[in-house]
Amino acid sequence: MKTIRLLLASALTAVCAAAAPPAPAAPASPRDGSFTCAAPSGWSARRLADGVVFSGPRDANGVAATIVVRHVAPGDKLYATPAAYMRRITEAPDVAPPGWSAGRVRDAVVAGRAAKRVVNGAARFVPPNSFRAKRVDTREEHVAVPAARGFYALIYDAPVSLFDRRHAAFERVLASFRPKF
Repeated sequence: MKTIRLLLASALTAVCAAAAPPAPAAPASPRDGSFTCAAPSGWSARRLADGVVFSGPRDANGVAATIVVRHVAPGDKLYATPAAYMRRITEAPDVAPPGWSAGRVRDAVVAGRAAKRVVNGAARFVPPNSFRAKRVDTREEHVAVPAARGFYALIYDAPVSLFDRRHAAFERVLASFRPKF
């Protein structure tokens, strides 16, 4: 009887914890402190030296929606400026991978700064390196925000099945983004 009560108490605790609303999102920043932004509620965060990666819900194939926010330092070999970044990510590759398409670069305003924004098509294969991999079409939204030193890249990447439904999380990150440079 004691064992049943303990199991019942454990089950109730688990149900109550699952039903509890998620804790409010805490501000996130990279280790170098070059910006702050609000973490999407319920998403995990991993800090990088130059940014942060938020991982969110997964689709039926296990592919997660992600948001990456990072500071690109001046003199970066691949992306010297926000314009170079946009040019590189929208330039047609010599051999286009499956699902790849480039969107039209548009103007945007982020943190009171003139920025550039584009949505590209892409695809992933899951599980990777498998003969039985399944193609999962994705969309990547890139936002480049200029800075006094370098620029900031904010990227939302999600399977097509999640892109629109979880886009509000990216919009909240953009709205809360506060650059230090």
